[in-house]
Amino acid sequence: MGLFDYSAAATPDISLDEITLLADLSEEDWGRVLKLVETRQFRSGENLIKVGDKDDSFYILTSGEVEVVIDGVDGETVLATISEGSVFGEISFFDRAPRSATIRARVQGSAVRVTRENFETLAAWEPAIARQLLFDLGRILSMRLRWTTGLASG
Repeated sequence: MGLFDYSAAATPDISLDEITLLADLSEEDWGRVLKLVETRQFRSGENLIKVGDKDDSFYILTSGEVEVVIDGVDGETVLATISEGSVFGEISFFDRAPRSATIRARVQGSAVRVTRENFETLAAWEPAIARQLLFDLGRILSMRLRWTTGLASG
């Protein structure tokens, strides 16, 4: 198991190995990655991302729990809860469009923020790690899309 596991999506049909971010990375390799990024501490109730914000970074939740919130005609709706080890903000990382939801802390915690610039540096210095990170993020996005499609289809 890797340092960060996206275990919130685990179901009997999906193994944890399929949803682990950078599962095979050594502690030394993780050290190289963590030197390039910033760690952000947050309090319960704090918005880490606000819908409409322009920012092309994604986060790896290292401790705590956050919720995905959207505004609707009946007020706020919590779409999902994201637990420690998962990622969020990856859509804007890829498409550079404004944030599509608000991410609010349910409890105190911390997250690693990976900017596009951080990723470019990682890709230049550690291309194998950057490549694996992209594949893992793509797999997580695909899993989330399948989950969302399953909700819509009944």
